Amino acid sequence: MPVPGSGVRCGSVPLDGLDAEQVADLLAAAAAVTGALAGDPAAEAACGGLAADWDGLAGLHIALAVAAADLDDALEQHTAIVHP
Repeated sequence: MPVPGSGVRCGSVPLDGLDAEQVADLLAAAAAVTGALAGDPAAEAACGGLAADWDGLAGLHIALAVAAADLDDALEQHTAIVHP
């Protein structure tokens, strides 16, 4: 996955299962917050530049929700490896 705005691909970072679960929870919480703020003119204005790569807060909400779901799926598939 490229780093937004840079064209540079992200490297892989090893996480243990507990760290990955906390990251997934953080992504899910961020998705909920962006979803709640999407469409609010003041929030859109305040975050416009930060969420520009995702076409506003609604797009960022979707990207965060998908990332959280993908990480949750990866945790389920690799639990035996992550937690020996």
